[in-house]
Amino acid sequence: MKLLLDRCGEEVKITAEVVEAAAANKNSGEMVMELLLDRCGEEVKITAEVVEAATANNKEMMKLLLEQASTRRIPQSFHC
Repeated sequence: MKLLLDRCGEEVKITAEVVEAAAANKNSGEMVMELLLDRCGEEVKITAEVVEAATANNKEMMKLLLEQASTRRIPQSFHC
């Protein structure tokens, strides 16, 4: 993903499916999600499906998304 973003930059469209896959990825999902959030900013939408995928993943993924709660729009059901 880093290579793709490095080489194609703004040409890469980050879809909901990409964000969901990162949230569900138990091997390198945290790293990919951090990269997406850092490099793609507001293009990364945290949807209910992303929250569900993160919930099934691990605590660290949920922590990463919770840290985003104060700066981006996320589903109301996710707010503490």
